[in-house]
Amino acid sequence: MTISSKLSLVSVLTLLVASPAVAAQLSATEGDYYAPSATIAQQPTAAQTQQAEQGDFYAPVATIVQQPTARELDQPREGDFYAPTSN
Repeated sequence: MTISSKLSLVSVLTLLVASPAVAAQLSATEGDYYAPSATIAQQPTAAQTQQAEQGDFYAPVATIVQQPTARELDQPREGDFYAPTSN
């Protein structure tokens, strides 16, 4: 290794070790770009208030569960430990 590469390596290692210590010494307000301002609360419209009071937007519907056919029940599926026996 040449002298310049050794010095470069030492300087990089020094910066890696020293940078967290320098960052810890900075005050918490030095990194803020914007001054804190008052937050304006948005008021809901009459329609939004009414919708929130009514609840869900869509009315519930009856769910129809399709039952498997006898043929589907006879077919082995992935994860079955015992295949159906044909008598």
